[in-house]
Amino acid sequence: MKKILLLLLCLCFALPALAEEYSLPIDFSGGYVPNPDDFTKDSYEDASLSVKMEKRDIDGVRYDIAWIKVASPTQLRTAIAGKPNEIVAEKPGRMARKVNAVVAINGDFYVQRKDGLIYRQGQAFRYLLNPEKDVLVIDDLGDLHVFLGSETQTSELVAFLQSGRTIINAFTFGPAIVKDGQALPIPETYLTRFNSAVRAPRTVIAQIGPLEYVFVEAEGRVKHSMGVTTDQMGQFMVELGVQTAYCMDGGNPSIMLFNGRYYDANYAASEREQSDIIYVCSAVPNE
Repeated sequence: MKKILLLLLCLCFALPALAEEYSLPIDFSGGYVPNPDDFTKDSYEDASLSVKMEKRDIDGVRYDIAWIKVASPTQLRTAIAGKPNEIVAEKPGRMARKVNAVVAINGDFYVQRKDGLIYRQGQAFRYLLNPEKDVLVIDDLGDLHVFLGSETQTSELVAFLQSGRTIINAFTFGPAIVKDGQALPIPETYLTRFNSAVRAPRTVIAQIGPLEYVFVEAEGRVKHSMGVTTDQMGQFMVELGVQTAYCMDGGNPSIMLFNGRYYDANYAASEREQSDIIYVCSAVPNE
């Protein structure tokens, strides 16, 4: 097992050069300041990025949706509070503003656990796989890959890396709820540990196609929205037409921000500090 994990780590450190016109460095520096003139109330668009925001109220649940297209995979990024693996937290709004995020959601709150495959911006923070948890990997092409919790998870990850791909960001929370366009059944190990069968706020990252994504937050625990189970979230994501979808931390940490402000209706009044966010940003210098 140690040899396999060492191979996994070594393969991930060789980051290929990205030559896209709008490439950003694979580090924690953030994006360019977005041009204020490129924002409307519910959208942002420049030469490198398109974001369209939407709210849907369905069967007592409010879904906050961000439809995203980027020019470069380097525009899908993560930010952390403090230093790697430092047990500190920060308000998501502040993290998002520091990196010039156009739209952002919460991550997997990785400092709350000691296991998992955890990468941020090409750096390996942790590589202690737990076969009971699903893993999400975002590679150097900006593609999302889910590795379901199983005894073969490590060998599947090694095979993935040997195919030539590189891990840029990796998360261990889940569950994975859509794979190859189909909703996934929720394993028993997730039902109680993550309250997957309870209606609650949920945050999901999903991919529609190459360099095209959707962030979704189902609001919950408020009068206008009761939240969803992970099964319900999976069905909703399939209806949106995604190919891959994965749950991040839910409940109180579940958030969505757009243009530096909370896009959900209730979060700003009870902002919870967290360890990490996922965001997209502009790659166009704003003179």
